[in-house]
Amino acid sequence: MFLLSFIVHRGNASELDNPSRLILLLPLLLLFYQYQIRFKVLLYSIPIGSVIVGLVALYDRFYLNVPRAFSPRIMAIQGGDIAMSLGMFSLVIALYFLSKKEYRFTVFCLIATLFGMLGSFLSTARGGWIGSPFIIGFILFTYRKTLSKRFFIIIGSLMIISVVSISLIPKTQVISRINLAKNEMVAYFEKDRANTSLGARFEMWKSAVLMAKEKPILGWGQQGVIEKRKQQAKEKIIHPTVARFDHAHNQYLDDLSKRGVLGLLALLGILLMPLWFFIKSSKSHNLEIRSVVILGIVHISSVMFYNLSQGFFTHNSGNIFYFFLIIVFYAMIKTLNLKSENN
Repeated sequence: MFLLSFIVHRGNASELDNPSRLILLLPLLLLFYQYQIRFKVLLYSIPIGSVIVGLVALYDRFYLNVPRAFSPRIMAIQGGDIAMSLGMFSLVIALYFLSKKEYRFTVFCLIATLFGMLGSFLSTARGGWIGSPFIIGFILFTYRKTLSKRFFIIIGSLMIISVVSISLIPKTQVISRINLAKNEMVAYFEKDRANTSLGARFEMWKSAVLMAKEKPILGWGQQGVIEKRKQQAKEKIIHPTVARFDHAHNQYLDDLSKRGVLGLLALLGILLMPLWFFIKSSKSHNLEIRSVVILGIVHISSVMFYNLSQGFFTHNSGNIFYFFLIIVFYAMIKTLNLKSENN
């Protein structure tokens, strides 16, 4: 779809740089078939990564005293979203270890969950917070038959206490960011103020929808969107503040405006096709396979939430993070299925 859009809209060659990285990731499938990933390596590396992300965020915020963790090393929003994903993965792995009665690893993974969430909070990237209650609810729901009600009450209470405690620390800015979001929404809808973070997003979404109405099939292309948004600002259809942005801060609307309905369908395809694979694989009675399936579903669902307020795939970090883990989880399920059949 990117190639078709590039040809139709006569885009710049740089537009193909980001999507081309997916092609470079595909040989990993052959590599993982030849050199299979060990399940335990996956279980240990994810929570360790989550702890590291949390420590980096603490270092950035409290030692370097930067306003947003991970910045300018990586875009703070992207870093915060990835940190939240690692935290959610760690929760899945914690419940796997608990079902195996490996309590030391369970505790470590629960700590890793909090570190991942802490990394997201310290990035002040609110988009990563929106889906987390739904993702946590899904994870707990999937393990409801293997764990006692008492456990859910305890773990739920501990997580609520931990999150509230983290939120109340002034330097995390969680409460102030939530209040700011509320004030920005009021300012936009009641006072027509668009020169705020949320206000600018609402204007960009309006801009993208208006563009999609004019060219619904193939959209405007990358350069066409930039020029059209400037024109909209000049004609006072949207606030001049947003004329400088080259994407809509919503992946779905961004693809719709740049590549039309066909582009939006292509985006949904790269999300829903692997999701369908993981859902089909969830019928397995093998605990290890089911755990990887849940990791895959959590991964895709989280990215779908991130896409609501951020162009997650417009950045190299988002593309590589999403597609690399899709390949890893897919290869892991195939490996585990093969071992299960041989046994």
